[in-house]
Amino acid sequence: MKKNQKRTIVATSIAALTIGCASFGVLSAANSEPFTLPTDLQEGVAVASENPVTQESVKTDQFDNVAKKPGEAAGLVDEESQETLFSISVKNIRTSQGCPSRVPEMNLTPERKTFLILDVEATMSAKVGSTVEDAKDNELYMPLIAEAFSVSDKSGNIERNVSSQSAWGCFDESLLIPAVVNAGESVHGKVVLDTSHISGKVVYDPENNGGWSWPIGTN
Repeated sequence: MKKNQKRTIVATSIAALTIGCASFGVLSAANSEPFTLPTDLQEGVAVASENPVTQESVKTDQFDNVAKKPGEAAGLVDEESQETLFSISVKNIRTSQGCPSRVPEMNLTPERKTFLILDVEATMSAKVGSTVEDAKDNELYMPLIAEAFSVSDKSGNIERNVSSQSAWGCFDESLLIPAVVNAGESVHGKVVLDTSHISGKVVYDPENNGGWSWPIGTN
């Protein structure tokens, strides 16, 4: 559990993720600047063995990533109130050898083997500030840019660098999910990854300390 939390926060389907608490400027999903959480907030939430809401047992891989079904939501839950503070769902994943560029009449191709085009939804509760100390002086958020994701193959090998200049240039900005979800917001849109893996799982794990995974295709 993070040292600056007032109450225990666990992850639905129990992955280890952190809620970022830091002053934050305006970013766009079309912004090519890399995003990094503050170093003192890179410690994950404690891992448990069952969903705190449904009490169902969960399965994790060797990296503490919890397997989710296609389109299934995952999230962080306040153990005391049972309220979902943050939720994320990868609704659809498709491979592609090209994408429309934000520059008119251009088509971009992957720098690795394939693009993975994700349709993502995310929500953060307006009440999340009550669980984090000094929240009034900071902005609470979770990142949704390509750098927050990774891809693992069927053998469990993780490719953590799945961003590229080509992927960054895909789609009009209006179709892309915002770079972060802030407290009180619900957002949706596309995230484009550039990867060597055409099968396996997409992983949301911003700090490489355990997150959630969704299957690519029929894995």
